[in-house]
Amino acid sequence: MEASPFSVFFLFLIFSASTQGEENGASGNSPPLLELLDVPGLRASASCYCGLSQAGKRSSEKTTNSTESDIDRIIGGIPVTSQRKYPWIAWMGTSRNGFQCTSALINDRYILTAAHCVESNPYATYYVTLGSTTLFKWPSGQSIQIPATAIMHPNYLHTSQIIQNDIALLKLQTPVNFAAYPNIRPICLAGFYPSPYSVVTIAGWGRPSRDSNDISYVLMETAVYVMSLQTCQSDWGSYINNNYVCVKTAGRNTCQGDSGGSLMYRTSRGVYATVGITSFGRDNCSPDVGSVFTSTSTYVNNFIGPNTLDAQWCSVP
Repeated sequence: MEASPFSVFFLFLIFSASTQGEENGASGNSPPLLELLDVPGLRASASCYCGLSQAGKRSSEKTTNSTESDIDRIIGGIPVTSQRKYPWIAWMGTSRNGFQCTSALINDRYILTAAHCVESNPYATYYVTLGSTTLFKWPSGQSIQIPATAIMHPNYLHTSQIIQNDIALLKLQTPVNFAAYPNIRPICLAGFYPSPYSVVTIAGWGRPSRDSNDISYVLMETAVYVMSLQTCQSDWGSYINNNYVCVKTAGRNTCQGDSGGSLMYRTSRGVYATVGITSFGRDNCSPDVGSVFTSTSTYVNNFIGPNTLDAQWCSVP
């Protein structure tokens, strides 16, 4: 059934501090991570690695193996208490004390996010915070806030019926000093499309409940399943193709404020890669149809690579 144009919403929200009152992929061999050196012009450095979590598997720092059923939830869940668990996750806004979207560091100079997060003000200065799991908190010696400018996909399209190429980069005015901030590292880029029923992780500062009007001030996460293309087309419309990744799991979903965050796939070697960017869902955040993400791998060679030639990339472990 085609989705009603009035029932689709962007998972994006503008908020200011002044207004406050299983992670493993599918069974079997993991698909290969993108070798960054195979992308023309990209330079990898052996001095750092992408996609490595620096903390225990759960927010409570448990180190025992877990399944997808015990991963914390964005909606109604438990905070990610260790920033080192996902050291690439960032938040962004158009002011130093503002929040619009979740995002992810992919190298020393660029942040990956959704185009709809910046479409209303594409020439603005955005402020990106890395190294903190709590909105509007900047732990000394651990977090940094860097001004950035947006690069939207040139063919981004948003109408009442269709959303296409919902991807953007934020170019940091100064690169991240990985030696000074060992707790901050980028996520790897995926050179593959996740197979149906793969377990992937979503995280963000979006609304923690379908009934809540407020965002979460602490980072939340949950594990969800990748849908087949056929199921996604049935839920969202025939225009859905491999430029999108759809997820759906009972009782779990993204919500307003989670826009721009990475859909994280953990390989059998424990390396995280971004396979999607949070794009849109139903206006009530209903888990019944889940959420739709922009497929990262589709845009590596034709958008991410050509626009990040001045970056230093961390090596794939």
